[in-house]
Amino acid sequence: MSYPYFDLETASELLPWVRERVKELKKLRREVEESLVMGEKQLLSIYVSEVDSIVSEIAKKGIIIRDVEKGIVDFPAVINDAPAYLCWRYGEPEIMYWHYVGEGFSNRKRIKGNENILSLR
Repeated sequence: MSYPYFDLETASELLPWVRERVKELKKLRREVEESLVMGEKQLLSIYVSEVDSIVSEIAKKGIIIRDVEKGIVDFPAVINDAPAYLCWRYGEPEIMYWHYVGEGFSNRKRIKGNENILSLR
């Protein structure tokens, strides 16, 4: 199921699944980098296919992978009546940050609980 936007509850419910997909992407990246250093190029086409499959699976749910290496993921949201993203980075225990669409990762704000995050319910 794809969502036009996420509230914190829905994004948090999907986070364990997203965490596993990002973990897979990071593992694949490491493996292909190691094989390229060793001069083994045959894994490159498998890597591209597997990465495409995982990224497509994530995108079908409406979630955006911003950076595979850093594990940065955005969940489209409406916060304080403006387009925004709930922002998560691989290694963080939960979704703790957000930023407006025109801003980037460096401008993310800690979720304090006083934001008006549009709910899906």
